[in-house]
Amino acid sequence: MRNLIRKHDSKSRRADVIATELGYLWSNLLQRGAGDTHRSIGFCAIGDDEGSNTLAANLALFLGSKGKRTALVEASLRGRVLASVFQATPTPGLAEVLSGQATLRDAMRLEVAAGVDLLPAGETEDPFWAFTGDNLRKVLGEVLVDHSLCFVDVPSLNRAPEAGFVVRSLDAVVLVIEANRHRAAVVRRNLKTLRALGTPVLGSVVNELVHEIPTLVARMA
Repeated sequence: MRNLIRKHDSKSRRADVIATELGYLWSNLLQRGAGDTHRSIGFCAIGDDEGSNTLAANLALFLGSKGKRTALVEASLRGRVLASVFQATPTPGLAEVLSGQATLRDAMRLEVAAGVDLLPAGETEDPFWAFTGDNLRKVLGEVLVDHSLCFVDVPSLNRAPEAGFVVRSLDAVVLVIEANRHRAAVVRRNLKTLRALGTPVLGSVVNELVHEIPTLVARMA
């Protein structure tokens, strides 16, 4: 699920499959309080490039297309990519809002896709210090005044020491894991770390999982 929905033909089989998967994911999250008690939801991974930002963006696009006004916030200040993906101006962004150099109104990119507004990462020389204090929680509260949901791209747990600060500012978090990348003990340890932060963990999503298709079935496709 590393490609954004909007980059595919909406009538293609792949787009249909991705939309179905996102529908199941959202159904599961709803049963765990998403959209009700949990409106700011973070997507984080253990390491870099495991697809947590892509999943957050895909789910935002999916819900935006269904009429839910959704904000996508890029809190991963070390790996800024979402502005480029959505062809939006990269600065000012979240970093500038947190430091007081810009207002949320100046930094939010409206309607980067149907129903989706983007707050890109912006630029800072100190990603760790940007999240100390309670500023992020206040910014997310302001974002949610005009949005039903806020999906946050959280820095990777093993690469960014500020990840804990970001998670603590959220209503809930989802762990995204790349299949066959980490040992089970590593995943359990990171889940334990997440739970210790006090933010509800709504579940985990395994990314890049490949299923072997029997030859006879493949010929029928």
